[in-house]
Amino acid sequence: MKKISRRNILKLAAASGVLLTAGKGIPGNALAGSIELSQGGRDFNPDTGKERKAVPTVCFNCVTRDPKIAFVEDGRVVKIEGQPNSIRSMGKICSKGQAGINQVYFPDRILYPLKRVGKRGDGKYKRISWDEALTDLAARMKKLRDDGHPEKFMYHYGRAKGSSSKLPKTVFMGTYGSKTIGNHTTICEGGKFVAQELTWGKHYDNWDFDNTEYVLNFGCSLFEAHTNHIPLAQRMIKGIVERKVPFITFDVRLSNTAAKSTKWEPVRPGTDLAVLLAINNIIMKEDLYDREAFTFIRATEDVNASVDEKIAALKKHLASYTPEWAEKKSGVAATDIIKYAREFAKAKAATVISYRGLVAHMNGTEGERAAQMLAMITGNVNSPGGRCLAVAPHWKYPKGPKIKPKARKLKITNGWNIAYPNHGASHQILKMIKDGSHGRPDIYFWYCYNPVYVNGECQENKDILSDEKLIPFTVTSNIVYDESSKLADLILPDTSYLERWDWDGNASPTQVAEFELRQPVVAPLGECRNFSDVLCDLAKRMDMPLGIENMEEFVKRSCEMTPALKGLPGGAFEYMKKHGVYHDPKAKPLFHVHKKVIKETDLKKDGVIFDEATGVYWNWKKSKAKTEAVAREKGYFETHYSYKGYVGQKIGNKVYKGFKPDKVNKSGYFELYSALLKAKGFEPLPTWKDIPGHEALGGNKLVLTTYKVAVQIHSRSSHCKWLSEMFHDNPAWINGKTAAGLGIKDGDELSLKSKNGTIKIKAYVNEMIVPGTIAISYHLGREESGRYGSGRKSPMASDNDPDLNLKWWDTYGVHPNWLISNKPNPVSGQLCYMDEVVSVSKA
Repeated sequence: MKKISRRNILKLAAASGVLLTAGKGIPGNALAGSIELSQGGRDFNPDTGKERKAVPTVCFNCVTRDPKIAFVEDGRVVKIEGQPNSIRSMGKICSKGQAGINQVYFPDRILYPLKRVGKRGDGKYKRISWDEALTDLAARMKKLRDDGHPEKFMYHYGRAKGSSSKLPKTVFMGTYGSKTIGNHTTICEGGKFVAQELTWGKHYDNWDFDNTEYVLNFGCSLFEAHTNHIPLAQRMIKGIVERKVPFITFDVRLSNTAAKSTKWEPVRPGTDLAVLLAINNIIMKEDLYDREAFTFIRATEDVNASVDEKIAALKKHLASYTPEWAEKKSGVAATDIIKYAREFAKAKAATVISYRGLVAHMNGTEGERAAQMLAMITGNVNSPGGRCLAVAPHWKYPKGPKIKPKARKLKITNGWNIAYPNHGASHQILKMIKDGSHGRPDIYFWYCYNPVYVNGECQENKDILSDEKLIPFTVTSNIVYDESSKLADLILPDTSYLERWDWDGNASPTQVAEFELRQPVVAPLGECRNFSDVLCDLAKRMDMPLGIENMEEFVKRSCEMTPALKGLPGGAFEYMKKHGVYHDPKAKPLFHVHKKVIKETDLKKDGVIFDEATGVYWNWKKSKAKTEAVAREKGYFETHYSYKGYVGQKIGNKVYKGFKPDKVNKSGYFELYSALLKAKGFEPLPTWKDIPGHEALGGNKLVLTTYKVAVQIHSRSSHCKWLSEMFHDNPAWINGKTAAGLGIKDGDELSLKSKNGTIKIKAYVNEMIVPGTIAISYHLGREESGRYGSGRKSPMASDNDPDLNLKWWDTYGVHPNWLISNKPNPVSGQLCYMDEVVSVSKA
């Protein structure tokens, strides 16, 4: 938010000349001639030309976590760029990553420990010392532990990856003895994860865009806000531009991703599944499938079924899902469905991609299973250019004391009546606390999370957190005062990600793992302390040694323990501090892993037995079976945690690595037919399911969907001035025909009602959204997010930001979650964000 003048522009031009000619560059054509282009990693003061200090680190704004370089001048972060040595991000970052500076410097930042002094929710706090804050908290926690109820201390996190996940969960909570741990997965992609665990075992995929020739996209805003956004988006854009790769996007809205696609297919909410089933039907009916792939597919109850029997079973199951049927359900033309099926199957390499537009529905887990089916029957799984099991770095780390107490747990993290809550149903934790039948925590500690704002039914969340009878003591560690912080009894000031230590690494688009290090770029402001360091301090105060002093030691020892980093010049930790990233230059991309044949010696190891019913070799000693006899009697399928002992899958006269299970006792086949689902009363093969409530649409009853934009981060960025200057209002998208039928014009104020509440919002009437649908972006409508995000000054905030005088906007948007029901998918627990039916009228 700097004023632009002619003098500024001339200075910038002069500095650019210094930058472009600095260091060894690469030739390139620019302006009227040829110049040397710097490869990045350096920056200069635009006024003096003096080089700034460059510090490698890793972003933490969104789940992508791109490696980056932060530039420091006079002890202050002044600029952020991509890490040029990263094979994952290829030196690029997004606007959110560049705005990481705003996460350090904003006038409403929490800089000191705060203790509530008024009624919970009144927003009245006093500044206290760290010693006072931690003495109080440690005493409360120690009493619970000494009384034999460590489970009554609950830790609930939002974003926690890498070492910021391992130290709090494994080391601290494991040593303390509580497994009452909540996450945020079911408000994100839990439905996708569980569907993948039921089919190929692991729950993170990668799409090999470097080698693909054809892409079908179901509900993923790849060019805006995917979980691996920058690494994948630039590769897909390159494929579209340079190789003319067809990229077809199915979405209810003409998103930026859809607009940049080869074709946008407007699809009615919750009907992507119908399109996928019809595409699968055409491929099977016209014999366009990859016959060899069926060797590794389970498509019937009988694991020993022949390839012909599997093919026949799928053909029969899919026969009723015709393109004409799918057109009636989805609005996508039958002729186009047939065209896409043929093109996908005939491409040398093709990939199907998916995200919340597909999975955040009541039928979303089935949708992801149908996408998995499409990839596998065409031979596009674990192959170049296809959908692959993700490859990520494997870090070793100190796990704390060898002897830990047997952990106890309140059964409030899995929700009600969910078949496979593999990742919990943490959006329902507050509901479970209100219910009380499974116990309640005495201390509820949330981190990097905003339970009031993100879980649907915001008013109920707010009411529960406000009730001291339901939750006696609430604590959060945060950098910003938000809707949930306002309901904390104790607020601990956290460091931003530019002020802390971490090791990290995400799924690699190259199928080669990259190790990444986050390190402090500047000293923490005020009295802010890294959450993990606070936990180490709490452990000492409770006489509960963790074996590590702080997060820096944890990261250093992790570097030294990790085999892939041993032998790096100067030592692993010093190398990573200097370079920020590392990958093995000799490593080959990991493809076709399921086709590896298991050695005979591995099948004869101690504890390995064969299960006739599933064809699985497994080590019973790694399960919870008491004896080998008990394991054999119960069998692989019925033995709790038998998947942890999986060795290989017998197919014909060979034993293959197959698709190793995780979380559930599936076989080593790619399970299109799921015996696990059948055992829980669900259809074993991907099957069409109507969305409850959508049959009564019409008139002023519309389906509410939400979406993310490229310049905001979930619920964690509206306080960032650069981002909110770009995006601070979110009118509701509504189709012109739908609007005309309701007498609504562009700019009219609307009233949207559901059983959970009412909101008022302006209409954005256009032809870029499916009729019968209304769409509102997710990030805005903040009650508390500092002056840039909500217009409200936070407790103890400063006035030291001169840009406050330049702030020109006074609108902050509307939040749709007040209307959305906190209801889970019955298989996975995924919150069904995209199913809510609302009544729409002029306000």
